[in-house]
Amino acid sequence: MKMKRILMSVILISSFFACNKSSRADTPAEKSELAKDTSLIMNEARSAHLADSIDLSKVPFSEKELGAFPVFDPPADLVPLNKPLTRDFDRVFFPTREGMIPIEGKVYKAFITGVTGKEWSLPYFEKSYKDLITAAGGALLFQGKVPQKELDRIKDEATYFGEEGSIDYTNNVVKVYAIRRKEGDHLFVQLSGYSAGGSIQILQLPKAAK
Repeated sequence: MKMKRILMSVILISSFFACNKSSRADTPAEKSELAKDTSLIMNEARSAHLADSIDLSKVPFSEKELGAFPVFDPPADLVPLNKPLTRDFDRVFFPTREGMIPIEGKVYKAFITGVTGKEWSLPYFEKSYKDLITAAGGALLFQGKVPQKELDRIKDEATYFGEEGSIDYTNNVVKVYAIRRKEGDHLFVQLSGYSAGGSIQILQLPKAAK
């Protein structure tokens, strides 16, 4: 009887350590799966709650005198390829790190090319507008391309794609600038170009009601 009790004790202890070892062996895999699931949930949550406005809190206010809309005429040796498109009110999407954000206001859009007899230069186009915008107190908010998946997400709303001054977001680098104004009439500019020409879109919000 004594020997039987000892034998039972040995079996129980062996079973305990075997189970404990199995539990420890499974823990890293379980943690890995849990981390994957958590990451997936967080990514889905971020995509489901995209920002609905552009945060200008880190952009200083500009008190520079701005001219009449569209504020910036084409720089020297650059001209609109066709008649620019202007609307007193429209909705335009601007790329940000959080995705494409719609903004509503007064709009100017144009394809830009070099004047007759002058070769087109993309670096000149980008630098010239950068100098004009930063001299007016503007700041660069975004620079990069936009994934096709993001464009597909907004395609039903961005029905203006393809009209005058349209931007090829997936193939060309887009630069977005903003000029923050104390009266709320902020100015947003997005521009992009390639080896033969460029596009610019300017949107200005109405002044805040007093």
